Amino acid sequence: MPLLTDADKEFFKENGYLVVRGALTQNQIDAALDKVWDSLEEDRNDPESWIKKGYRTAPIGGDDAIKGTVYGNDVFTMAEEMVGEGKLHPDGGAGPHINFPDPDREWSQPMGHLDGYHTPSNGVPKGVVGAFTLAATVYIDKVEKQGGGFTIWPGSHKIWAEYFRHHDLDSLPGGVAPFDLGPSYEFTGEAGDVCFWHHQMSHTAGPNCGRNVRIALITRYRRKDLDDIRFETPEDMWKYWDGLS
Repeated sequence: MPLLTDADKEFFKENGYLVVRGALTQNQIDAALDKVWDSLEEDRNDPESWIKKGYRTAPIGGDDAIKGTVYGNDVFTMAEEMVGEGKLHPDGGAGPHINFPDPDREWSQPMGHLDGYHTPSNGVPKGVVGAFTLAATVYIDKVEKQGGGFTIWPGSHKIWAEYFRHHDLDSLPGGVAPFDLGPSYEFTGEAGDVCFWHHQMSHTAGPNCGRNVRIALITRYRRKDLDDIRFETPEDMWKYWDGLS
């Protein structure tokens, strides 16, 4: 029996993202959360050690407890239900992104970007454009409003699809839009919630003005034939999404 409904798929096509609540088991959540905290210098039991520590990634994405949240489980099955059974690489990692709180910070609208474009600090080589098919952002602890949540611009996948029909893929410095993409959506929720998002969705981490650490595990699924089709800009943007076309 499919995990996603027709309404889920239509929502994803229209908005470029889909939030699924309670996608992980408690055992998966606990194992991943323990692994992340074990990798941090901050004290899990001392909230004062978290304050104003900025934004950080943890190099443990290949650990079984981390990648097990997005591969070989319902999250991966749902991704395949959109892209197509057997179309995605079945193994990979899920990078932990830790957004530490600053309760003195005044919340403001963040600026989104597309992944895979060079900036001086993101490790993407100049002249190279990275590519993937579908991403999943998984929470392993509660994330409240204005608490550093993963933030996206609904519908921007369609705007970018049209843009790249008329512009080269490497024509976007830093992956930042030179035009207004409309209002953003901050993904908030509980441990085990997941947000799927199209590879051409503008996104970012929102400011964490709360007191809790926002921990998100982010994976970027790739079609097995992505290198063969990555430069295509078909009129039907869902041409390579068997579950949605």
